Amino acid sequence: MKDLDLVVPAPGIPEVRLTLLAVPSTVVLARELVRYALTNWGFDREVINDSTLVMSEMVTNAVAAAHGRQLRLRCALQDGTPLLECWDPSPDLPAPSTPTPMAESGRGLAIISAYAKETGTRPSATGEGKVIWALMPT
Repeated sequence: MKDLDLVVPAPGIPEVRLTLLAVPSTVVLARELVRYALTNWGFDREVINDSTLVMSEMVTNAVAAAHGRQLRLRCALQDGTPLLECWDPSPDLPAPSTPTPMAESGRGLAIISAYAKETGTRPSATGEGKVIWALMPT
């Protein structure tokens, strides 16, 4: 596996995929993937910023769940609305928590839910791991 593998389907297909390693620096690449796709698809700054934040939180959780293993990211359009997906090989579902006011982590799922129109988790098509997804408002 390459550390970085970007797939852009044929012209006219609104989808961009990225495969990379689950390490902390991956979060930056995930944000840039979303920014690249949504900018090219003509979304406004607010949708782009909110979507990059949501993808950051999804990837941060995936890095914690599958550190050093492979992640797959996808940014697509579903009925003209941004759909963000993050696959990781861990079968463990992210669990909501109630962090203390000074805690440095534990707010990711709340942030995702606050910014996304819909969110969810599904098993991967291969049966290994899970996909966390968020449908963003426009």
